[in-house]
Amino acid sequence: MAKSHHPKKGDLYTIIGPEIRDLLERMRARHESWRQVSYLSHTRLKVLRRWRRDDGPAAISMTKLDELITTTEVGDLRDYTWYTADELVAMGVWDAPYPPLHGKRGRRDA
Repeated sequence: MAKSHHPKKGDLYTIIGPEIRDLLERMRARHESWRQVSYLSHTRLKVLRRWRRDDGPAAISMTKLDELITTTEVGDLRDYTWYTADELVAMGVWDAPYPPLHGKRGRRDA
């Protein structure tokens, strides 16, 4: 049976907790509105809203957090602990991906 790999395995992630929520609040304080933070960082308002809520475990990619930090000039990537997608699955933050499909319906024969 083939081993399943997480589809988001190419990036690193940090867990959204109080530190990330505090960073987002500092971004808002510096730029005076969520709309301005959204505009600068190319992030939809509803995504910023979801990250600010405390709905249980979630994660943000290093790529996106770097874009937020760079465009708003608030914070530093080195302040956070980074994990691979497989580590987040092992920690229970994300669900494991479904195993690959096998059999005639799941693949094409060349």
